[in-house]
Amino acid sequence: MATVDKEQSVEAGRAEGRDGPNWVVWITTVTAVLSVLLGGGALLRDYFGWEKTDPGAGRTPAGVTGAPSPGGATALTTGTSTAAPPTSGPASVHVDNLQLKAGDANKVPLPRALTGQDGLDRAIAIRCPENVAQDKQREVTYELLRRYQDLTLGVRAYSPDDPQARVRVTVYVAVRRPDDSGVDRLKRASAEAQEGKPGTLSADLSGADDLILSVTCEYPGSIVVLTGARITPA
Repeated sequence: MATVDKEQSVEAGRAEGRDGPNWVVWITTVTAVLSVLLGGGALLRDYFGWEKTDPGAGRTPAGVTGAPSPGGATALTTGTSTAAPPTSGPASVHVDNLQLKAGDANKVPLPRALTGQDGLDRAIAIRCPENVAQDKQREVTYELLRRYQDLTLGVRAYSPDDPQARVRVTVYVAVRRPDDSGVDRLKRASAEAQEGKPGTLSADLSGADDLILSVTCEYPGSIVVLTGARITPA
């Protein structure tokens, strides 16, 4: 009967443990390697900013503007369009740019004493009538052709021989009747003035075919000066 030496069996087991897999050592090694890798990744992230980022991060959406909030964060405000200012109406034109239809002989040059004064560069000067039966008023007529609506002008009197003499300007319009049977003459406005005391007037000329500026005077030697005479298109 064969016998087994107990001491030989123990030594053989120890030898097998040395030659076979040592699990404790292997697990320890793997744990150490993972710790090194994780620590290196954290180091790269913290010191070099090497981490995955969103390419679209930090961009402001279209139509939105960024503004710093009191807490330091960026508050997004929706962009709004500014309304365009309202457009102005048609520009007014000088009355003396209109077609003169009648009364050119009643216009006179601006008196030399008034030449060069402010606001008189486009003045219309009309000589006063002689105040006789056949000459009680003087008129100047411009064509409107129903293309204009509002008139404004200033009235001045030039009466060196009688500064207290008054002058009057009356605005009439000529409106052709719908049946073409004639023309109606309608009064629209009037204003008085004395030398050193100018006047102003405004008149509605809507639908008028002609503008008639009629002057009457207390002193025949006076001259009526119409200043800033402008009219707006309809």
